[in-house]
Amino acid sequence: MVNITLQVTTPYLTYAEYARASGLPYNTVKKMVYEGRLPTRPKKDPRDKPLINVQALVIEAAELELVRQQALIEAA
Repeated sequence: MVNITLQVTTPYLTYAEYARASGLPYNTVKKMVYEGRLPTRPKKDPRDKPLINVQALVIEAAELELVRQQALIEAA
């Protein structure tokens, strides 16, 4: 059995905060959002600041790791 424990300090980050945390350039983050490669929180108001959905990224990473671990177990 595989256990994964993750702690998310904040579920959403601004583009600038995500760029700083990930080490990616700000414009790369904007481009990745535009291309659909980074999930965002839906805006309730058009004036709301766009936010990266970090929680969705963590869930995606955990699911991919579980698939990888399962493949390793089955291959053994």
